[in-house]
Amino acid sequence: MDGTFGALLKKFCLEGSVLGLKYFYLYPDRISRCFWTLTMLLTLCTACILSLLLYYRFDEMPTRITIENQYKSLHNLPYPAITICSPNQATISAMDHFNKTLVDGNLTLDLKKVVSQLLRFNFGTSLLEKINTNELKYLQDLIEANRYSALDVMSLLPQRCDRFLKRCIFQRKIYPCNVLFDSILTQYGMCCIFNSIYYFKQKNRNERKANFVKFKATKTGFENSLTVVTDYDPEDALEGTVLLAGSSGVMFTDWTEFPADYEASFVHPNTESFHHLYGIYTYCSEDVLRLPVSSRKCYFTKEVTLPYFREYHNSDCNLACFVMEVEDQCHCTMLYVPRVNAHRACNITSLVCIANVKTQISKWYQRCKLCLRDCVSRRYRADLILGNLDAMEHLHFNPYTGIVFNRSTSIMHFFFPRSVYVTQKQETVISLISLTSNLGGVFGLCLGCSFISLIEMWFYIYMAIKGFIRKQLNIRHDRQRVGYFN
Repeated sequence: MDGTFGALLKKFCLEGSVLGLKYFYLYPDRISRCFWTLTMLLTLCTACILSLLLYYRFDEMPTRITIENQYKSLHNLPYPAITICSPNQATISAMDHFNKTLVDGNLTLDLKKVVSQLLRFNFGTSLLEKINTNELKYLQDLIEANRYSALDVMSLLPQRCDRFLKRCIFQRKIYPCNVLFDSILTQYGMCCIFNSIYYFKQKNRNERKANFVKFKATKTGFENSLTVVTDYDPEDALEGTVLLAGSSGVMFTDWTEFPADYEASFVHPNTESFHHLYGIYTYCSEDVLRLPVSSRKCYFTKEVTLPYFREYHNSDCNLACFVMEVEDQCHCTMLYVPRVNAHRACNITSLVCIANVKTQISKWYQRCKLCLRDCVSRRYRADLILGNLDAMEHLHFNPYTGIVFNRSTSIMHFFFPRSVYVTQKQETVISLISLTSNLGGVFGLCLGCSFISLIEMWFYIYMAIKGFIRKQLNIRHDRQRVGYFN
């Protein structure tokens, strides 16, 4: 083989797998060579642009979440934290008890008129009643004179769980409701929560349980459900304070998260509701674990420490955004955050400021862009089916004996209808294999070259170097031989 560069280039163009190069020698006239030069340059630019767009696509969304074909067994999947909120957040009995404990201050204040305004702590501008700032100031002075705080009042007035929950049945066994449920102060008032690490420490604040043992799903079906009978007792509610037309709010979260309403429903009174629970577990591949936060666009639980909540969860981060905005604007902390400092907790006169912050959600929610989703998470979806209580007297087996059913009574059943749950895997959009395949497709489409073309290029480069070295050795050998004859 002739080792000159020109000869090797000609053989590469004519015999190589890059299709367009052979036309430089098959049609050696100037016009043909200009045409094929322009064509090869344009196709090379097209291939580079497509490769650049492929990189931008990866940079914009480097990972994707796919639903796996194989289901996981439900056995030992933790139950969700189920939060049930009574619509009766201001009871007459609690207000009368509170009124009897007042001994100092302006005792002529009409508490029934003022107390209803306190619901704005939880529902903000959704209540139509106008805030009377003078009455709130009088009430604040009154509770301070009697050594109370706004946290004391907000935890004292709502209907207690031992009165709201009439009967609790879990996996065919009747339990005292205080064994299964704890009280918790949420953004929707005082509620009752099942299977959560958070609870309201009586006359104190929300806390995390030190040695919490979670409930796990071991059996499926309606007969193994969690059944709760509730009654919000409208006769004991202050006039005009019953919320949501008497419907009880139900929220579903992971047991490690603070109650949030991203999966919630409302149960009407005088109904029997069936909540079909479905678990969804999301995890990450090994490739995603090695990606930086800017690429995977999610946080792991231990990666970020949230104020008040310690571990990171997206729902907790969204709630912390609002809490921090209240701290910036109103210079106080919302009452329901865990381990709230009593000296920093908002008082009753902060209601106006808190209501204004809620109306400016478009401004402060910008900081929540930093609340990335969870890399590893458990989510629960609940499908709700409602029925009435008209056939209660015809039950063959009645586990509700001794309970007086009123128009305000509800029965709720929570259960997993299936023995499996869905798993989702977050993985990279482009792996090394898919990247190689995509680049091969792009350059094969535009230039007609392949991996063999790269090997041919390296082979002809090797032959050119080999020919150059052999030529230099021959020249040196000829010089030495001439000197010998001389």
